[in-house]
Amino acid sequence: MLALLMPTKAALTHGLAAASKAALQGPRTGGNPQVGCAILSPAGRILSMGYHRGAGSAHAEVDALANLKEDTGSAPLTAVVTLEPCNHTGKTPPCSRALIEAGIKNVIWAADDPNPKAAGGGEYLSSQGINAMPASEVGIDEDVLANARAVSAHWAQATRRGRPWTIAKVAQTLDGYCAAKDGSSQWITNRLSRAYAHRIRSSVDVIIAGTGTVLADNPQLSARLADGRELPQQPRPLIIGRREIPADFYLAGKAEQARTHDLKAVLESCYRRGEIFALLEGGPTLVTAALKAGLVDELHVYLAPRLLGAGRKGIGDLGINALTSSLDFQLHKVKELGGDVFLALEKEGASCLPD
Repeated sequence: MLALLMPTKAALTHGLAAASKAALQGPRTGGNPQVGCAILSPAGRILSMGYHRGAGSAHAEVDALANLKEDTGSAPLTAVVTLEPCNHTGKTPPCSRALIEAGIKNVIWAADDPNPKAAGGGEYLSSQGINAMPASEVGIDEDVLANARAVSAHWAQATRRGRPWTIAKVAQTLDGYCAAKDGSSQWITNRLSRAYAHRIRSSVDVIIAGTGTVLADNPQLSARLADGRELPQQPRPLIIGRREIPADFYLAGKAEQARTHDLKAVLESCYRRGEIFALLEGGPTLVTAALKAGLVDELHVYLAPRLLGAGRKGIGDLGINALTSSLDFQLHKVKELGGDVFLALEKEGASCLPD
């Protein structure tokens, strides 16, 4: 009976597309998923929108309910959400209860919540007489549904396995070198590539470099504009390795150092801190070790249109002896950057690239 009071499939599709767009206004970093919500009238008109603005702030459903200014009386309203409503009390009360208290009659969500602490919102809503179901069961357009699921895909992946979505960056020549025979490497790529790389830095929670790279380059590991000003969102710098960093180096006293070579354990500790996106910018030794350990989800390659013929390879020996044992990635994005070429390749999930 309640299902008959829901908006049409076309209206639900439109609502989910709007919720997905709203979700992207929220912060990608900070440990919480990006979530959007649309409240629809029985006729399918969008009455209000909401999105999650970060840890400790109202969740998307509560934000949408707060933005609902129109007096709808007892009309059976529908909430369309990109992620299953949470069912636990953390920094905020459970969204499942908020929807019930607001009198919402239908709740549709795109992606199930993989967090065992928060999952079960849909089941609880159903137990309380709410018509609650995944969007896949109501005939929403498949492309719109896929886009909605992609909004929280990285967070979901990190939540399921207890470590961040990990990007490895490589900047190299056409023949695969990241440094010349004399060790010089600044700059292999051009200023547009470097500016783009800094934008990506600003979209992650933590940036990790090995002690070898820190000792060779004395980097800042911050996200900056071309004029040196820092971007609003800054990643946490983290050094991995046992070698001492001199006291006069930029990161000395500014960055934590994990005195280990166990990158998996380091990434797991990052997740426990609430860090969902990690960027490895630590040079070929760290990137090669991460690839060998199967810890790279996304590979960013910046190709400069130059040849060296010899020097240091951007990716070292992976211990692969046969073509059938290759590490295979799927090309996700190609971008021309003033003569350089940027390639984004993924092993699984959706991308976290800037436009």
